[in-house]
Amino acid sequence: KIPPEIGNLRNLERLGLGLNKLIGTVPAAIFNVSTLKSLELQDNSLFGSISSIIDVRLPNLERLLLWGNNFSGTIPRFIFNASKLSILEFSKNSFSGFIPNTFGNLRNLQKLRLYDNYLTSSTPELSFLSSLSNCKSLTHIGLSNNPLDCILPKTSIGNLSHSLEDFKMHNCNVSGGIPEEISNLTNLTTIDLGGNMLNGSIPITLSKLQKLQGLRFEDNKLEGSIPDSICRLTELYELELGGNKLFGSIPACFSNLASLRILSLGSNELTSIPLTFWNLNNILYLNFSSNFFTAPLPLEIGNLKVLVGMDFSMNNFSGVIPTEIGGLKNLEYLFLGYNRLQGSIPDSF
Repeated sequence: KIPPEIGNLRNLERLGLGLNKLIGTVPAAIFNVSTLKSLELQDNSLFGSISSIIDVRLPNLERLLLWGNNFSGTIPRFIFNASKLSILEFSKNSFSGFIPNTFGNLRNLQKLRLYDNYLTSSTPELSFLSSLSNCKSLTHIGLSNNPLDCILPKTSIGNLSHSLEDFKMHNCNVSGGIPEEISNLTNLTTIDLGGNMLNGSIPITLSKLQKLQGLRFEDNKLEGSIPDSICRLTELYELELGGNKLFGSIPACFSNLASLRILSLGSNELTSIPLTFWNLNNILYLNFSSNFFTAPLPLEIGNLKVLVGMDFSMNNFSGVIPTEIGGLKNLEYLFLGYNRLQGSIPDSF
């Protein structure tokens, strides 16, 4: 356990106890060391409700890392009096209740990570996001795997800090359309809205996010075609659009995405692959499964020299398996099941 006597160290500025095997509750006395700038208790086996601790005085606190424990109860109110707080990480715990609308009081907040808890929104429009517009230095918002049960608000998203780099709201039971206003956040490098109930089309305005490296919209209810504007995201490394209702052809301009390494388009209603696509010779993982692709597999598959994984199963590909696949020396998995392929497996395999 954490010895309560640590609370007697009245000049303590940093308490780093993370990544250990500590158990039990956190002594209340620690939350009364007013000189503390950094409190790091992450990745232990601590538990209990911090919100029940009274007489908390942490005016100098800048970093509070509690992730990877089993803390429960609501988000403690005392953190909103710590006006210098810049990094707050409560992920991977059992916090519950509403996400407070008072996060906007933390004007110096840079990283807010609350994922993997049981937190909800007090309103269907995610009102706490509106309060975060006051946090002008915010770079990371992590809310994934919380039962938010809400609608993705257009105005609140567009008013977030222009410093924002990382926005993750995966598997939060979020509905509505993807706001075009998200394109105001021009410093974004990662957007993860997968595993929700988002509908409508993919906004063409996403092309404004020139720093984007990761874009995840998989397992939603998105419709329409894949917009050509995605081809302008020249830094894109990972694109996950599987598990939607997208139709039509893969845009021919995808060959411009020279940084792309992971592409997942499985479980949609796509029908054709342009010949230019096979110029993406640095791609590592490719998932086209469960679509309506037809025609023979092109010989140009052999251009993908560094390919590690390829899933083309559950389509209508016909003809023979190209011998060129045998030249993909790094290939670890190859799924071609449930198609209309014929002939023999090439000796080149």
